[in-house]
Amino acid sequence: MRIIAIGGIPAVGKTTIINNFFKYNSWWEDFKFKKVYGHINRDLSLIIVGKYGGDSIFAGTDRLSMAVHPDFKELLTLTNKYNILFEGDRLFTKSILEFCDNTANLHTIIIESNDTKSRHKKRKDNQSEKFLKGRITKINNIKNCKFNNNIRIFKNDKEDEHIQIYKSIKEILNGK
Repeated sequence: MRIIAIGGIPAVGKTTIINNFFKYNSWWEDFKFKKVYGHINRDLSLIIVGKYGGDSIFAGTDRLSMAVHPDFKELLTLTNKYNILFEGDRLFTKSILEFCDNTANLHTIIIESNDTKSRHKKRKDNQSEKFLKGRITKINNIKNCKFNNNIRIFKNDKEDEHIQIYKSIKEILNGK
């Protein structure tokens, strides 16, 4: 089992990358395990954790309960025939990543962008500077974690870079 965790500060394009999985692959089913919601694709042997679809600007793990950690850990111990993919601040924490690294083959992906200010304006979000600085610190701390040797950093500044990142993630899922 591979676990791919995608993180980055707000507005770097994490959700857009995940949405490519729904756009380019069919036959998704919704699932729920306690407080964990997600989508499963049996053909890809993939579970995407988080709530996607609908009108919300914020999707993915941001729409899960703040108390989701124990249920997510339990899901990982029960699931071994599906790869797991998630993005977002709710699960992209040092403790969850360390648990994932001890449970399966963890690949941590950090998305960076120089275009976040214009994306914040486009999304009309109201995240404070203090909150955004806290996310930068959190991501930088995760970059320096000693337990995870599979950290990859991708830039997402140009028009179609999110598609290239999606393709790279598919290669990881396929063992390449």
